[in-house]
Amino acid sequence: MLDSRVLENVVTTLKNAHTIFIAAHIQPDGDAVGSQLALGHALRALGKQVVYALDDKLPDNLNFLKGFREIKPREPNTADVFVYVDGSDSGRYGKALNRAQSGTRPVILIDHHITNEPFGDLNLVDTDAASTAEIVFQVVRALGVPLSQDIAQALLTGIITDTMGFRTSATTPATLEKGTELVRAGASIPEIIDRVYNRRSYAALRILGYAIEHSHLDGKVLWSAVDFKTLQALGSNGNGTSGIVTQLLTVADADISFFLSEKADGKIDLSLRSRANADVSGVAQRLGGGGHKQAAGAVLPPPFETAAQRVLEALKQEMRNS
Repeated sequence: MLDSRVLENVVTTLKNAHTIFIAAHIQPDGDAVGSQLALGHALRALGKQVVYALDDKLPDNLNFLKGFREIKPREPNTADVFVYVDGSDSGRYGKALNRAQSGTRPVILIDHHITNEPFGDLNLVDTDAASTAEIVFQVVRALGVPLSQDIAQALLTGIITDTMGFRTSATTPATLEKGTELVRAGASIPEIIDRVYNRRSYAALRILGYAIEHSHLDGKVLWSAVDFKTLQALGSNGNGTSGIVTQLLTVADADISFFLSEKADGKIDLSLRSRANADVSGVAQRLGGGGHKQAAGAVLPPPFETAAQRVLEALKQEMRNS
């Protein structure tokens, strides 16, 4: 449940600020970017100056959201307030989070993950929410900003992507009620579904094909991995892997799926998904990441060759301890 006193303090802090720095986490998804943009639109409606930061590549399937192209790799600047959305721990923001640079200026965290490790001066966390966008919805309301179409579209994108189209067990009547209100404000479910799930580049199609062809079923765990050299050969520009882990989980024999993609610096992005009867949040946390029951992730250190085995071993350890 959301702490009303923290919400009030967050709103007061934002209203008193002139410039606001808003960062989304690395390996960004629709909830991170949608929450980031929606909050920025609302604050601009109040006359605030907003800067968007992300220390990673943006997924192309979110480029229909207004403000998308303003999101750039940035380090903490001279802003009055720093806001971090949808990240379960401070390590999820890369160079966009630096307490030495932000100094004594307020740091606000807005998140919903059950593995959340509060690192802000104000931590607006609701683990009952199905998405961070639902919490930002309440922040926008508390700011007294009307729901514009741009705000509504960004928030509904966050809700839809984090609930996998209202399909996860975390989806509640409150989630659906917020979704209904956002549609009334001009958000479009068909457009979001089409843009996020039904469109991919040719390179992304080739990467998906490779991932499926090189997938492995280990008991109830289906996984695949693509190294950086192969990603480049398939035409990747740093994007193209979004949604692969969800596609893997469509196999009826699997209760858990994971996907590994190697980055240019040798680090490895890990994405985990599960059906309602399995929980991958603890595995992600064990590997230095976080998330929630049916969707989680982490960044693993090299080498790539042993990464899959490390994840499988962590899954087995987590199952033994559950």
